[in-house]
Amino acid sequence: MKRIAMTLLAIALALSARGSAAQTFSARRMGMGGAVLGGSGAAGANVAYRAVPRSTSGAGSLSLPIGLIPVLADPPQFDSSKPDFNIYEIANLLYTAPWNLQLVEPDPISSDITISISQSSLAVDLGDVKDVFLADHSKIGAVINGPSLGFGVRRLFVGVLPVMHYENDLSLDDALHAALADGVPFVPNTEYDMFDKARAQAAVGAEIGCALPLMQGGPHPADRAGLYVGTRVKLLRGLAYGDADNKVGFTTGDTLFSNPVDINYTGTLRRAGSADGGWGGGVDLGAVWVGNGLEVGLGLNDVGTQINWKVRESLVYNDAITGAYVEQVLRDQVPFTSRIPTVVTANAAIQLGRVLLASDVVSGVNNTQGHLGAEIWAGKVALRAGTSLDAAHLLQASCGSGFRFGRLGLDVALTTHSRNLTRERALELGAGLSFYR
Repeated sequence: MKRIAMTLLAIALALSARGSAAQTFSARRMGMGGAVLGGSGAAGANVAYRAVPRSTSGAGSLSLPIGLIPVLADPPQFDSSKPDFNIYEIANLLYTAPWNLQLVEPDPISSDITISISQSSLAVDLGDVKDVFLADHSKIGAVINGPSLGFGVRRLFVGVLPVMHYENDLSLDDALHAALADGVPFVPNTEYDMFDKARAQAAVGAEIGCALPLMQGGPHPADRAGLYVGTRVKLLRGLAYGDADNKVGFTTGDTLFSNPVDINYTGTLRRAGSADGGWGGGVDLGAVWVGNGLEVGLGLNDVGTQINWKVRESLVYNDAITGAYVEQVLRDQVPFTSRIPTVVTANAAIQLGRVLLASDVVSGVNNTQGHLGAEIWAGKVALRAGTSLDAAHLLQASCGSGFRFGRLGLDVALTTHSRNLTRERALELGAGLSFYR
């Protein structure tokens, strides 16, 4: 069952990858730095691409899950009572869906923890674990729309799709960060605090949209030159919502060891289930201009998207007398409107003879990413290279190749990434099939 669950999770993530996500599943895009490439595959990031005619030299693609093979053959240990259980290994698996093959992975977090104690000082060296704590806020987040199941008639289309949104902001005050990340000793009469803000929501919805050319360069259907626009309206039904604003910390006394230190936790929570979900909606907008080998697109997803709920508001804290955690319900069935952040994708590509240059900038939840790539064909072989600036503002590099055999092609790509707890650089291999027209 664990193998089946992991397989389904990886497939769901791959199907949900739209636009320029943090993890790229298309081997062709991987080799080009993850840049958005025009065509129907870009319609998730920019609805106007539904109206742009397909290039006569374009191809459909199918990503191959080569990374599932080693993970399914030797799955991580999920039983915490087993000696080979490693929570960091499981966490990194969530950061990086096991779709591509990981060739170089970060070293496991397995070093010893050293504690130094004196009369009024306590220093803790966490070893490899200290790399987890960033000097600034640690932020993650994403909005996942799709995959959409539906059909189109001429310029109109309808479909149903799931919508998910999550974000988290974790930070430490200066004193606690210095103690955990730098091994600075804990000292008397000092407050140490950690803050965490989290939000997640899920909905299912119906979409109806239209994409059409405002101007077109010629009467032939394959002539792609022109200006194209598109919009889709989403009607959403809330399935689940939750947010939390947490603070946990402690204050040391006059001496570190004279009295026990009380850990203080307070959290304000809002949550709602499917029975408490209401209706909402939003709009996606897009435009694409194509001419003289140049292609420029701008997509705005989830403009004004919001969902209505009936939430329960609670205060959670640890009781000073019993030490137990107590949840105090403040209000129930309170009207609340959540919002899904807008994701903006700007992309450009130009064809210069046999060379294709592509780039994009994606501004999403808690991060902005950029991608740049190139592709050149030499006969039946394509050579690709690219670079990207990821969500942690780290520069990554990639390369790849494509081989065409008639209407069938094979794509392979290598790319670096830092999708792990310690943000160390890793290397993955992707593969896929292409189907040429």
